Amino acid sequence: MADEWKPALALKKLRSMPDTLVCDALLDQTVFSGVGNIIKNEVLFRLKIHPLSTVGALPATKLRELVKQARQYSFEFLEWKKAFVLKQHWLAHTKRICPRCNIALHKAHLGKTRRRTFWCERCQKRYDGGVVKP
Repeated sequence: MADEWKPALALKKLRSMPDTLVCDALLDQTVFSGVGNIIKNEVLFRLKIHPLSTVGALPATKLRELVKQARQYSFEFLEWKKAFVLKQHWLAHTKRICPRCNIALHKAHLGKTRRRTFWCERCQKRYDGGVVKP
């Protein structure tokens, strides 16, 4: 969240890990310092990205949105937490039903981190098998 944080550097680091699952990349503190499990779930839900997508398969626009949203949601998270209204803003984390599709959300411990992950199979697209070009 610091002003010294550079989105371009985060993009460069992400592009250097094309085979990494996006659910692990968001929790990588060398890329997104301070991003935790709640932010991971909510950012992926906002962007309609399946957590088992690989970083290298994300279209360039989605990759840029990921970097932007991770930072933006971190600021919102802090604001909501200070106001004691954080849980009221969760769309996916700990939820059972997708607010967009009105179907059951999936829940599993995914990736190398094995952190609890919530996602919708219908509206969160899975990207895999490609490489993002700079």
